[in-house]
Amino acid sequence: MIDYYKCQYHFNASHSFDGNKEQVHSHTFTMILYIRNHSGRDRMIEIFLGRYEGMYLNELPCFAGNASIEAIGDYFYEQLKIKLSELNAELMQLDIGDTPLGVYQVCDRILLPTVNEKRS
Repeated sequence: MIDYYKCQYHFNASHSFDGNKEQVHSHTFTMILYIRNHSGRDRMIEIFLGRYEGMYLNELPCFAGNASIEAIGDYFYEQLKIKLSELNAELMQLDIGDTPLGVYQVCDRILLPTVNEKRS
């Protein structure tokens, strides 16, 4: 059995498809992190996400014009995995969505829902 916390965060930013400024649109992104040894890590995650609040993501060098949900998820996963590791925590999975209907998942191994997920 793997024990982890499932923590939800939100941030507001805009992006466009293929860097086309005529198609810029904003989202409230929802991000769910699955973290082992989560205690006291919220502030670091909020500071990390705060750097992207209100930004046009396509203009940031880390996305090199491609701010698709997949590119954002992959980048955040790799960055947060490093930062959490430095704090003695482990990022197991990241889910990110820009609409309630579509969620992109990033992980090194697939996490299956637990029996307790419906009750927690």
